[in-house]
Amino acid sequence: MSFSDNPYWWSSVEISPTGSFFYDLYVCSEHQERQEFRWTLAEDGRSLSIQPVPPAEVFVYANGNRVSEVIVEPGDSCDALAIRSFHVEAMTWIEGEYHRGNVCARATAPDGCTFTFEWCDGTSPPPCE
Repeated sequence: MSFSDNPYWWSSVEISPTGSFFYDLYVCSEHQERQEFRWTLAEDGRSLSIQPVPPAEVFVYANGNRVSEVIVEPGDSCDALAIRSFHVEAMTWIEGEYHRGNVCARATAPDGCTFTFEWCDGTSPPPCE
């Protein structure tokens, strides 16, 4: 993929088995912010509930959004996650889809806002089932 929409932002998430959830924000091809949260298994037994440390009823998540809840659910395919956050100012849910794999943005123009996504280690992850 290639984008040239200045300023363009994108994000990635990392979920560790030890209960950490990391959110990384990039503007154009530059890393801007890393947030760390904790996750617990939601009541449905298949979703994760994301909380700030220390716990708070309203917290900042994903590019400065003030939210009261973040839920991670299985996506439409085996390699996708749906992340929903409840935006308190808009009083609505915002949803994003994330796919498995570690991609990096490679700048293709001096402004850094024209870039392509490539697999960071050079290979795509193996197919999931």
